[in-house]
Amino acid sequence: METFVVDLPQIPKIGETIVVERMSPTKQCVIIFEYTVTAVQFNAGSESADAPNARLNVCLNHCWEGTSNFKVTNFLEK
Repeated sequence: METFVVDLPQIPKIGETIVVERMSPTKQCVIIFEYTVTAVQFNAGSESADAPNARLNVCLNHCWEGTSNFKVTNFLEK
């Protein structure tokens, strides 16, 4: 299992899709991951300002390579 932090414009609901871009460590390209949210756990009352607002469990749907000028504008699909 891998854990990483992603800034999203809002906390997604279960069943929604999120898209995450990450730079390839070995190639000069972006790898785009499409995940479906399977669980959402809110971090209510967290004392640290740097702590995430929620923890998501996700299932990978697709991943593909893109160029460095590929930009994702919509992170959430309904």
